[in-house]
Parts: sequence; C-alpha cells; structure tokens
Amino acid sequence: MKCEIIFDLRNLEKFISYLSEKVKFKNSVAGQRALMTSQLREYIKKRDNYTCKYCGVSTQNEPHLLLEIDHIIPLSKNGLTTEDNLQTLCWKCNRTKGSKIQ
Repeated sequence: MKCEIIFDLRNLEKFISYLSEKVKFKNSVAGQRALMTSQLREYIKKRDNYTCKYCGVSTQNEPHLLLEIDHIIPLSKNGLTTEDNLQTLCWKCNRTKGSKIQ
C-alpha cells in the first residue's frame, strides 16, 4: 500500500490531535479496560495456576469456582493493565478487596 501525505500545517495539526486523543484514551480507565482481552485473562489465570492469590482456593478443589482478574493497583488509583499488575482472585475475595491496595 502506498500513501502520500502532505505535511502542511493543517495536516500536521490534525495528526497531532489524532495522536493526543490516542494517548488520552490509552491512559484513561476505559483505555486500560480495553487492554483486558480474553487472552490476557486466560494467561493470568493459567500463570496463577487457576488459584485465588488471597485465599488459595482453586478450580482443582472447586471445579465451578468463579475466578476473576484483579488489578493489584486499581485503575482508579492509576494502576495499569499489565501482567505484573494483574492477579487471579475468586469472586468473594475480589468483592472484598474492591478498589483497595493491599
């Protein structure tokens, strides 16, 4: 694919505006939530051996256990959707934790 771009002041300003909106979205809570894909969720559960990091209950013990992916540092406190800021929690522990940092 070939594309010609004329770098006049108007196009440059439009490009800067476009990039700034992308950066704002990525740094927003909505942008961080959008990064939480089903593949990432499954990766974190597998990494954590399908076990709650707080209470230790696992799908091995309870096959119908509802596991959730939690932000260790919550998005509301400027946490990011990165592997090192995500953990597996059972639904009970995740509801108890809420938006606290523990």
